[in-house]
Amino acid sequence: MKKILSAILSALILVGGAVSSYSADASSGLVLAGSSHLVLDRENGYIDMIDGTVTVNELKAEFASEISVAGKGGSAYVATDDIVGVGSDSLKALIWGDCDRNGRVNLKDASDILKYIAGWDTGINTCAADVDRSGGVNLSDISKLMKKLAGWDDISLGNVRMVCENTRLKAENEDPRLDLYFGSSMVKVGRSDTANTGKYAYKIKTARNETESCQFYVTSTSAMEGLTVHLSDFVHEYGEGTLKGEMFIHYYYKMGVHAPVLIESGTTVVKEDYFPEHLLPLADSFEVAANTNQSFTINVKAGKDAPAGLYKATLTVRDSSGRAVKCANVYTEVWDFTLPDTPYSKSSFGMSGYSIYAILGGYIDRKWYNGDDHAMHARYYEFLLEHNLSSYQLPYSITDPRADALMSDPRVTSFEICGENIRNAVNDDPDTVRANFAKVQSNPVWAEKGHFYYIDEPYETGSAGVKAQHEYLTSLLGTDDFDVILPFQNSMADKTNNIDMLDFIYPYVDIFVPGTHGFMPNYEGNHYYEGMWTPRQAYAKYGESLPRLQAIKDDPEKELWWYTCVAPQFPFPNLFTTYQGVMTRVIWWQQFMYDVDGFLYWATQADWDALAQNPVDYPASCGDGSLLYVGEMHGRTGPVASWRLNLVRDGYDDFDYLRMAEELVGRETVMRYVHHLTTGVTSVVEDYELMEQLRDELAQIIVENRK
Repeated sequence: MKKILSAILSALILVGGAVSSYSADASSGLVLAGSSHLVLDRENGYIDMIDGTVTVNELKAEFASEISVAGKGGSAYVATDDIVGVGSDSLKALIWGDCDRNGRVNLKDASDILKYIAGWDTGINTCAADVDRSGGVNLSDISKLMKKLAGWDDISLGNVRMVCENTRLKAENEDPRLDLYFGSSMVKVGRSDTANTGKYAYKIKTARNETESCQFYVTSTSAMEGLTVHLSDFVHEYGEGTLKGEMFIHYYYKMGVHAPVLIESGTTVVKEDYFPEHLLPLADSFEVAANTNQSFTINVKAGKDAPAGLYKATLTVRDSSGRAVKCANVYTEVWDFTLPDTPYSKSSFGMSGYSIYAILGGYIDRKWYNGDDHAMHARYYEFLLEHNLSSYQLPYSITDPRADALMSDPRVTSFEICGENIRNAVNDDPDTVRANFAKVQSNPVWAEKGHFYYIDEPYETGSAGVKAQHEYLTSLLGTDDFDVILPFQNSMADKTNNIDMLDFIYPYVDIFVPGTHGFMPNYEGNHYYEGMWTPRQAYAKYGESLPRLQAIKDDPEKELWWYTCVAPQFPFPNLFTTYQGVMTRVIWWQQFMYDVDGFLYWATQADWDALAQNPVDYPASCGDGSLLYVGEMHGRTGPVASWRLNLVRDGYDDFDYLRMAEELVGRETVMRYVHHLTTGVTSVVEDYELMEQLRDELAQIIVENRK
């Protein structure tokens, strides 16, 4: 035993300690502040529940009375056994893990505990050494302390804080046929995959004013029907508040999922299975076929006033008789910062009111052909806003008074002035355009968000339409003080004079929206065909596209967005059903990397008709243009999210984290985190755990630097 301990001790770095002295003031007594969670343990003579190492000033903030701490100054660290006093009333500080009483928790404490266990007389504070509160000092304390020093998550010395414990719970009427486990919302699991992830509990992590998710899976060795699932409220570790979770059951389609997708990541494996795509609100009950899984999503939103800290809820599966047959703990950690109402990234996502009423009228009830005064359209519009996205058009005409609140809504980052689905100026109603423009210009907030979108992806001689659009609007409105948005791929606008599209359209466009592959090298080091964004004829004249695109931002009157649609195709980051989560969500990390202002996506309803006719096999589109579904097709009401829509929502939140961190510590520092994940459009580490870790680290940057 002594040889083992000596070997361990020789590997530890021994850190010296400092001796504490103290003096007391003449105040009346120790009184905790109303917000404090400390415990004045007068029976044992300690101030307990101090969370980690603290400075004198930090400890003073826990008290309503003016305390002194061993005669130390405000920036000094409080040590175990330091006398904390007010007048004649005093207790000793207990810093869990600081058994050598130097105000730090480090390897010297671990060394001293090992020596103590080996029988050496080290003079340590054994209470501070008992970091698992077992009543004695042993190797389990060493294990816990070393994990804490190594940076392990969910370790609380002295059990001061609630932590996420990955422990399998046993239900009152445990059913051995069933299994219950959790997984990341970035991992798409096929229905036939019943391998337990080993995650018997899960911790969702979120800022305030943010929605975050996880998945859970119910599997069974035999077919079971009439199952129900229930989620309690999430209760704060100190009882300071609650959060509500919302559960969705997954609807599956037969499809193939590719992972990894990039050559650099290894050999691509295509899994053919039934994979989740629709996130349906829960029905009264669900069933699980033998040797399959039924997966679910839990969404948790922390409001702007939610206290920071850890919350815990209980997830319970009940059988057809209502007996609890499986249960698990779910945690939510709320970080101490708040996301803004207005996303840092602007957005414009296609959603047609016509499509909503056409599909409802054609497949549900013909009455929908008559509409409902835009109520259902407004519901879909709000649904997108809840996912951080602004739709192309408002659900109401610009001149409708109901549009005012939406144009003023801080969550809305853009909208079209020209009206729904107008792409050809010659078919326009000039009076409507003038009236819409006049109203939008009457309010600077509205004017900042409104734009015209007549032309989409002009090719070669189609560039003439861009110029004609600008001239038409200038003549009609009597001003050129308006914004035009234009998604485009590069091509030769004028082959005779060697002028490409980007050069030609520059005077006539305000919001430039190139395809994402315009941001990668056109030739050098590019082994993916779709990266050749600049035509060969123009390349010799203009060079690489990336510096030209980024130069757009030098003009304060212009914005640089980007977009994907059916292109760029596999293996470029996109919103395809064939991808796992990283290759979708990374788009917004890359958007930060290239300093792009917004993202445009052409549609959210493209496959509705095809899916209504074939509810089993997902269309060959691979989800291009489909992010929303119709609840009425599944016995629900209103919009239903796709599995990928949550990824888009989270991507926008990631962009917020990146921008907020940039404002606090600078772009160079934040880019170091981004480059751990991605260094180019097709240079991505396809590792969801890495993405989650980097997001956690960004959150800590924000928490630690925002004060």
